[in-house]
Amino acid sequence: MVCGPKALATVDANAVTNPTMLVEVLSDSTESYDRGKKFRAYRQLPSLQHYLLASQDEARLEHYRRNDDGTWTLTIAEAGARVALPDLGGDLQVDEIYAGVEFASG
Repeated sequence: MVCGPKALATVDANAVTNPTMLVEVLSDSTESYDRGKKFRAYRQLPSLQHYLLASQDEARLEHYRRNDDGTWTLTIAEAGARVALPDLGGDLQVDEIYAGVEFASG
């Protein structure tokens, strides 16, 4: 998600270089990369304020928010909860995000 005009990468016209929020759906094969190297790279983007990880195994959102001092705060929201995004004008209801999703049993 970009707030304002998109800035595109010179090497890839499909890559935005000024995202405000990025969302990743975690999978078994990419989860450690999404949490590790990828998130480290994303943190270098000055425009990025929110990084949201969505579980594919359960109704669970992990929301990283950049603080004014450059640190990041993690909030975990599970079924029945919400992720507050007041600076973006709303919130994300976990139950709405996962409506109709059936998870594989254990």
